[in-house]
Amino acid sequence: MIRIRKALLAISGGHFLVEWYAAFLPPLVPVFRTHLGFSLAEAAALGASLPIVSGLVQTIFGLLSDRMRHANVFVIASSILAAVSLALLPVARSFGLLLLIFTAIALSLAMFHPQGAAGTSQLSSTNKGRFMSVFNFGGSMGSFVGSLTVIPLFGLLHLERFWILAIPGIALAFFQVFALPPQEDPVAAARNGNGGGMIDSPAFKGYLMLVANAMLTAMVYNGVTVLLPLLFQELGFQPGKAGVYLAVGSLVGAIANVIGAELSDHIGRRTINLIGATGVAVTLLMFVLTGSTSIVWFPAMCFFSCFTLSSNIVFAHELVTNHRGLVSASIMGLSWGLGGVVVIFLGQWAQHTSITSAYHLLLGVTVVLVVLAFLLPTRHALRAVREPVPVQQQG
Repeated sequence: MIRIRKALLAISGGHFLVEWYAAFLPPLVPVFRTHLGFSLAEAAALGASLPIVSGLVQTIFGLLSDRMRHANVFVIASSILAAVSLALLPVARSFGLLLLIFTAIALSLAMFHPQGAAGTSQLSSTNKGRFMSVFNFGGSMGSFVGSLTVIPLFGLLHLERFWILAIPGIALAFFQVFALPPQEDPVAAARNGNGGGMIDSPAFKGYLMLVANAMLTAMVYNGVTVLLPLLFQELGFQPGKAGVYLAVGSLVGAIANVIGAELSDHIGRRTINLIGATGVAVTLLMFVLTGSTSIVWFPAMCFFSCFTLSSNIVFAHELVTNHRGLVSASIMGLSWGLGGVVVIFLGQWAQHTSITSAYHLLLGVTVVLVVLAFLLPTRHALRAVREPVPVQQQG
């Protein structure tokens, strides 16, 4: 049990760290925009590079995770890459170099998530939702602390001394080397249900519906949060204000993640998706109606956006029982990457209209999200497609 707890601490701690570093970047975009003079559309694309790169490339690491004997190296390497990349922020003297550093930190997220989630799912055969919620809680708290502290740390250290912040990442990587558990051999994993084609799963269509659901959720969350610092800059607010909003949203999202995962073990994954989708639609509507500056409705939107984070990973593992790394990457990565791509177009739209107008477009997305949630398979339907047909009923 002690070994399991140490492994969970190493994985969830790694999630905290990479998300902590990544959370530094969105609040700093307006600062770099002022110094380097790039456009609103370019600023939106810069912020969107995090979910796009981390999401789309994550699929590749998911495939590798399922096939490598020592895939835990991705968890360790992600801590080192994120730390070194953040320390290099002072060299960003152009938009291109800044985008390269953003991409490197996004790559660290892509490295971490598939193996981190797959490793967490193997730590316990029961209470998978609870274990996955601890994993995601670490990431959410990393986003909370990062968003809340980035502007004060910027004022205290300035970019020139950001290398100091790389020290925790290197130290954690050293701990992970000794704390992460031995991995199951890929050949043995294939024999135990982690092999075979994904499309062979009887619930594969439900899995595709779940990926679409996660993508639309990511589209809304990424669109609102990436554009929020830019909106506040246009409104003349202090840079730290957006950081506070994002921090509170991350904290509330962390709580929602735990609640949703725990409830999903008892009332079902589809029910959690219905609650989350409806909540996102209602709270985003209220956020827009109150001028897109409400400290009440923004965290509420984050709450319901994060409500299904852990439960959907477990849900996906239940719908497609093989290829845990790839399945995890599709829910945490591919869907969020595609959702991030949309932010680039939202930035172009906002460039020619307004950021508030872009939020109006996202309201339409939430309607589709609610419809898709109703189409997800129920517990009964999932059991039905998995139960073998009795011999007397065959033929």
